[in-house]
Amino acid sequence: MVSCIVVDDDKSIVDLFSELLGIINVDVLAKGYDGQSAVKLYEEYKPDIVFTDYQMPEYDGLYAVENIKDKNPDAKIIMVTGGVDTVQFAILDSLNVPVIIKPFDIQKIKQTITNGFLDNDIKQSIFEIQYTFKEDYSVYSCVVTFEQYRNLKAIPIIDECKIIRIGQNSLDSYTEKMQKALDLARTNDKTNILELSEIVR
Repeated sequence: MVSCIVVDDDKSIVDLFSELLGIINVDVLAKGYDGQSAVKLYEEYKPDIVFTDYQMPEYDGLYAVENIKDKNPDAKIIMVTGGVDTVQFAILDSLNVPVIIKPFDIQKIKQTITNGFLDNDIKQSIFEIQYTFKEDYSVYSCVVTFEQYRNLKAIPIIDECKIIRIGQNSLDSYTEKMQKALDLARTNDKTNILELSEIVR
């Protein structure tokens, strides 16, 4: 039997969704109510699938996805949500996280679970981001993969970093150059990343 955890800030939705999963023989090991609890429950129960909402206060579904994928890049996660915009969808797609739109349909749930276990293709969406350096008032823009965006945010010399829209540039050579620039930025060398960026303001 497939096992899972179910996470949503609305307890009634968690209970209803868990009932539907029981009908199709999916074993609900635990229930959570925000992204932080999703991560803790994943570590504790090691379920086959994590079902999580996107919009939740404080720790949202993306927090859950990022942190669970950090612990296990092969983790099976399915987003169950009232809707996502094109950027959110591209982020989830690049992390191989399928989306079920509420109100949920039992056949859609079954099909998504089946697809989740069969589809292991790695997708690589790219995003236009804006970022600032500490002690630098300029705002810069560049195009990165989602993994590169996360790596950039973690570099100590970066002050703020956010996704603006889905990017247009998809050349492998550009992605490789950006990766080298990020590696140098970790050593406080901003030269290469500035060459690949534009000043927004």
